[in-house]
Amino acid sequence: MELSYIFMICTVTILTLIVCAYLYNYFLTASATFHQSPVTDNGIDLHGQLGDKDTINILVIDGGGIRGLIPLYVIKHLEKELGRPVDEVFDVFSGVSTGAVIVTGLNVRSTHLAKKYGSLDSKADLLIDLYKSKSNYLFSIPWYHKLLTGSGLFSPKYLGRRLHRVMEKHYSPELNFTDLKNYVIIPSLSVNTGKLHLFKNRGEDTSELPTNSLYQLVTAAVSGVTLFPPVGFMNKSESVSHKYFADAGLSANNPASVALLDIIKEYPQKNYYVLILGSGTSPLTSSKVKYKDLKNWGRIRWARDAISSVQRSMDEQQLNTLEIAKLLSSNVKIKYNYLNVEVADPHVGIFDYHNIDSLEIHSDRLIKNNEESMQQVIDHLARGQEQEQEQEQEQEQEQEQAA
Repeated sequence: MELSYIFMICTVTILTLIVCAYLYNYFLTASATFHQSPVTDNGIDLHGQLGDKDTINILVIDGGGIRGLIPLYVIKHLEKELGRPVDEVFDVFSGVSTGAVIVTGLNVRSTHLAKKYGSLDSKADLLIDLYKSKSNYLFSIPWYHKLLTGSGLFSPKYLGRRLHRVMEKHYSPELNFTDLKNYVIIPSLSVNTGKLHLFKNRGEDTSELPTNSLYQLVTAAVSGVTLFPPVGFMNKSESVSHKYFADAGLSANNPASVALLDIIKEYPQKNYYVLILGSGTSPLTSSKVKYKDLKNWGRIRWARDAISSVQRSMDEQQLNTLEIAKLLSSNVKIKYNYLNVEVADPHVGIFDYHNIDSLEIHSDRLIKNNEESMQQVIDHLARGQEQEQEQEQEQEQEQEQAA
């Protein structure tokens, strides 16, 4: 009698849990949707900015969750060495996932930030504070959400509404994508087509933006599949389809060649320099395991290394593409530097907010282990500043003579 009673209680409990999980996952999980409001003007003409430059400098930042702090610390180091913020030495910015947060944050105009935060010494410092203060909120999971979603098996692992709130508060609703200081290219995954889609804040392609709201576009660009809900831009008109976007990290975690190709098409016959800042790579567990144990690995054990290997392969493919372009270019020069570090000892996962303070150790290691490359970057950017100053002086002299 007692056994049958216990069995009945267990059955009712399990059925109740299944019903609650079904209702939660299919009806109560928050979605991320905005209204489509495409840019209706003709975009912004760049020919006065990039058209007159001999060399176009492009900054590319990989995806990597909270490990975006690594390139941010590197950027602080560069700004200290150059004596100028990076938004004054680079002409084009591109980033995937966490890289999208960084490149847009670096290009918000100082006048807007002054109204919101008061006096500000560094945009990089503001972003570092954002990562440190909000990572816990973004990547901690309430017990009920973890239980009812099976820790992300049945619904996105993290709460989309938290990401929405953080992005809205950081950027503010009134800030437009086209208001950013420099040319910014943000790759996103179009869920409708399964292809890479580029959000651009300059030129005729701005007409293809689903909205001009900066925080909404960044929310879409960082909503990793299985991690956050994809972002939908809905349209009231039946003749215009809804558009859905997600993080492009699984298809183009390193967008270097994508950004370079786009700029070469728009501004041919220039010299191009690309600096790629990685957000750290995870160590391969398989590289430290003896073969007698490795041969017995199945899907579960290979899963972690598979993701890391895909990211490494993406970086290698991008570097190979840049090297081919460099070798084949005859009338123009293509130069690049790639800076990254393996995040080991201590290891910090891309959502491991508990160990976020350890990331500064890895950025210091990156700078130390790449001293020669770092100096190449600084020398190139410093020469560019000197050339621009000389050109400005020549123009001023010509204007004085003409007057």
